[in-house]
Formats: sequence, C-alpha cells, structure tokens
Amino acid sequence: MLVDRAAIAKAHADFLGDPTETDVITFPYGEILVCPAIAREQAPVHGAELDDEVLLYALHGILHLSGYDDTTPKAAHEMVRVQEALLKKVLASE
Repeated sequence: MLVDRAAIAKAHADFLGDPTETDVITFPYGEILVCPAIAREQAPVHGAELDDEVLLYALHGILHLSGYDDTTPKAAHEMVRVQEALLKKVLASE
C-alpha cells in the first residue's frame, strides 16, 4: 500500500514504537506500506528514478516476508545484496 508521511509515521509509532517517518514497513501477514514521498527524496541520493526507488522498497518488504532480516550489519548487507540483484532483474525485464 502506498501511504503518505503521516500514515507511515503513525504506523511506525503504533506498531514499532518509533514515531519517525520511514520508507517501508512490512507486517507479518503480508501487508507492506511504502511511502512515495520518502522515495522521492531518496531517489536522487541513490541515483535512481522515483519508480525504481518505490520498487526497491516493495522488494525490501517482500524480502522481509520471505524471512530476510536487517537487524544486524551482516544480515542487512545480505538483504541489500539480494534486493539489489532482484531490482536489476526486474528492471532488465522491462
């Protein structure tokens, strides 16, 4: 689901105890919240188009649902490696 800054900050506070905005939140039963406003800010930082940044956040959420975790540096590094590889495959198929 694409949500605005206020909605993602509220979900972040309500479910994770952190009232700050974030880019993506994944819930255990398959819900993924993505904030395009954050993606719009971050896309130029990453040298990406807005759509690609939103897709990256969705892939990140899907990886969480698939059992990937990013709570340690090693796990985060592996998750980033996998999501970047997936993003390249998806973009190459367009």
